[in-house]
Amino acid sequence: MFLDEDPGAGLAGGAAVGGPVGEPRKHPLLTALETIEAELDGLLAGGHWQLPDGQLADLLHGFHRVGARVAAARGVALVEASDRGLAARLGAPDLPAWLIGQHALAPREARRLVRVARELSGTCQVTGQALATGTIDLDHARVICEAMRVLPPQTSDEQRARAEAMLLEFAATYNPYDLVKMAAGICESLTMTDISPGGGDPHADSGGADNSGDRTGGGVGDPDGRDRPGDNRGPAPDPTAIRRFTITDTPSGTSLLNGELDAEGAAMLRTAIDNLAAPRPGENDTPDPRSPARRRADALLELIDHALTAQTVPTSGGTHPHVSVIMTWEMLLDAGINPAETSWGLPLPRAALNRILCDCEITRIVLDPHGVPLDVGRTTRTIPPQIRKALIARDRGCVFPACDRPASWCAAHHVIEWWQDGTTSLDNLVLVCGEHHRRIHSEGWDVSFDGHGRPQLHPPAYIDPQRRPRQNPHCHRNPTITFPP
Repeated sequence: MFLDEDPGAGLAGGAAVGGPVGEPRKHPLLTALETIEAELDGLLAGGHWQLPDGQLADLLHGFHRVGARVAAARGVALVEASDRGLAARLGAPDLPAWLIGQHALAPREARRLVRVARELSGTCQVTGQALATGTIDLDHARVICEAMRVLPPQTSDEQRARAEAMLLEFAATYNPYDLVKMAAGICESLTMTDISPGGGDPHADSGGADNSGDRTGGGVGDPDGRDRPGDNRGPAPDPTAIRRFTITDTPSGTSLLNGELDAEGAAMLRTAIDNLAAPRPGENDTPDPRSPARRRADALLELIDHALTAQTVPTSGGTHPHVSVIMTWEMLLDAGINPAETSWGLPLPRAALNRILCDCEITRIVLDPHGVPLDVGRTTRTIPPQIRKALIARDRGCVFPACDRPASWCAAHHVIEWWQDGTTSLDNLVLVCGEHHRRIHSEGWDVSFDGHGRPQLHPPAYIDPQRRPRQNPHCHRNPTITFPP
């Protein structure tokens, strides 16, 4: 443990002293913190049962906002402590070590706190301001800081500002896990934006631009990243170079698995194990007691068993699991800037896409400008594989608001029931998981489609008297990402 105070140091900046001689006057920041703690005593005193629903919701919103602002204030203090060298003066090797010793933080968390605090006051100041106002929370801020940290080296200041602004806009709708996918899409788009001679905007005057420096990815003018005659660029980086996998034996007789995959590799693995990792009810429909992590581990071993015994992987909705690549028509014509995506929402590098398009084992689904697949409608009650593939490309998963169940766990629901002359076509079907399929039928939720052909749900009147439509952001195609050259 390290000392909490430096006996020989006063307040920074030569603060005035008051009270008994030699005792520093309490700084207003400490007084403000004590006031907050006193108010928290009142918030913890109880009486929440007396709040009407609306005020209870307001209280929860307030807690979320205040928590973000407190995190921002702590970050400012951490930056000051780092700049002052506080940890060394108190006997600790560095500030994360002091936090570990004083607050019993996990080492990884302590390092992240210090690093993010520094970035929010430096390279990500706009994100820091959003955290300070409670517009975003600390988890969103961490994702944005990490995303800004890994942007391609050739990214301009204007592009960095644009990327940060887009991520802050996405943070209002997407949770931190989905924001990671938005960040990956931005990073891939910047990698694909060609700012070298012969690339980028063909109408731009490049005579006065400084085009020195190495490029790290293929651009719009050279979508597959291959060398061209007279081209002084090096080849595009191999996206699979990131792949790693280790197995470490432990003294207890178990093995620890650790690794990292690129978007294509992750999509292949997830596609292979997703059905096997679904919850399996026990006898008398008792819930599956296994955690998601345990189910995924079991699924991986079951997949290996299938491979070793030459069995086939279970089908999903009548079709065998397959990797789906979702792209716009412009991307298929090599004219699009936005990257293609795996069915798991991660961007796919252009070089990998070009190779995949040559593989007949890969399903290709082409979307219209609004992200809706071309209609391959049928009129049978059973959902044909072509229809289900189009549903997966459009809905991504369960369309019920806020549900994050993947498409492989969902069934196709007829908006107008088959027995009421409803057709089995794209404009009369939506994907819903088992729980929400039951709720749609039992609670009176209605389904319609917006102007772009995307499904939206209208809650029953007892939830919203105006029955305003709600959409699941998980089911939307990733927003269009563009950057100036």
